[in-house]
Amino acid sequence: MSKINWHKSAAKDVRPFFGAAALESSLDGAEIRLFENAEFSYETAFIVEPQDAEKLCITIKPNLNDAALAAGSIKKGDLVLAITASQPFIKKTCLVSSLSVMNKLPDDITIGDENLAQLGGGLNINVELALCLAKGQLKKAGSPFLHGHWLAKKRFTLRQPKLAEDFDVVPMDDEAWKQLGLPAKTLYYVEYFGGVNEPTAKDKQMAKVRVHADIHKKLTVEANQRLAKPVMATLAAEISCQILAASFPDWELAEEVALQSPLSAFLKRINRVKPCSLEELKSLVKQAGMPRLRALLHADQQSVRSIAEA
Repeated sequence: MSKINWHKSAAKDVRPFFGAAALESSLDGAEIRLFENAEFSYETAFIVEPQDAEKLCITIKPNLNDAALAAGSIKKGDLVLAITASQPFIKKTCLVSSLSVMNKLPDDITIGDENLAQLGGGLNINVELALCLAKGQLKKAGSPFLHGHWLAKKRFTLRQPKLAEDFDVVPMDDEAWKQLGLPAKTLYYVEYFGGVNEPTAKDKQMAKVRVHADIHKKLTVEANQRLAKPVMATLAAEISCQILAASFPDWELAEEVALQSPLSAFLKRINRVKPCSLEELKSLVKQAGMPRLRALLHADQQSVRSIAEA
């Protein structure tokens, strides 16, 4: 007998529930609105600027397709609409609402501020609607049977723009630090490679940041998010400050900032706090200890609010 080789052709959820295939399109018409008085949209991916995070007022219109429900083999009374919001980085998911589709669904469902607060404010989150089994069913080939099995799903993603000054963060254990010639309990270490005032390229790394593995693990555990927010804000400001200082010889004599460069992104962030030209930025870096630059970078990261709310 000849051997059959199987090859994965696409990254896609496979749902072997052909007995409930009619329900798959029941959430296609779902819409989302990010800000109060904005328009609802069928789009599934959005870019949210950090300064707009506080204005988020996320509202969902389920727009459940009644025709698809009627054509399905599952009774309405056996289905619920679950709405969740999740933040992949901190590995946290909030159940916003779970509603029986047997009853009339609300036209609008708002994700409350308390949910967004648990997810770090609303940036870099996924909002997901799923039509699920409300209770277990008898096992039947091609049909869902477990409580919670989903039959239809639609996901909306909210992401902040990828910054040109982004860099890799590498967790390091004690032995790895010692191999670098640094103390075993080093908190973080910034290594600048170059190109801060050059257009970014996918295959070119500007810098690498190493963080102790114990700290990295603590910051990504759901139970420690009250600690994670202020620590991450402080580290982000300090790391940015170090990169600007380390790269200064590369742009000290520059007369202008290259478009789409990490330096232009840093300067844009500083200008969100206070107007700052390239020459003024040079003066800030030249100050011993860079106290004013640190103040601006911490203000941009909202370090005070992060610590106060922890």
